[in-house]
Amino acid sequence: MKRVPLQVYNYAGGLRIVAQFILRSKELNLFMPIQAIVDTGSPVTMIGNLDLARARLSKIQLRKLIGENKPVNIGGGKVITKVLENANIKFSNGNLEVEMPVQFPISGEERNNQPSLLGIDFMLKTKSKLIFDPSRKEAYFEINEGLEK
Repeated sequence: MKRVPLQVYNYAGGLRIVAQFILRSKELNLFMPIQAIVDTGSPVTMIGNLDLARARLSKIQLRKLIGENKPVNIGGGKVITKVLENANIKFSNGNLEVEMPVQFPISGEERNNQPSLLGIDFMLKTKSKLIFDPSRKEAYFEINEGLEK
């Protein structure tokens, strides 16, 4: 059994589970650290506008990606995203690395404070369980060995 530690702290008015990982993409020539809220209500993993600005990825660069455009409902609004099919997510402790689709917002709600989200698609891909003890402010993914690829 493999455990991938997560952070728990107050953010945006409540306790949030936060995953820290490195996002890599050869297609975008991208290598950057990401702090994403583990969002069990989000079906997809999405890199938020704050991280897009840090990466200096323009909407024009994202529109040139080969992946498809997908509408995603977030916070009561609809956002059109571009799918980067072969993104690589590696947790900083080296405990887990997975290749999976990641979405980037390209139009719609222009909220500059949208955080990055690690969605249910990640948990399905890695066959992981989320263990969360809010009173102790502890959280981690639990993954059976050999199932993370």
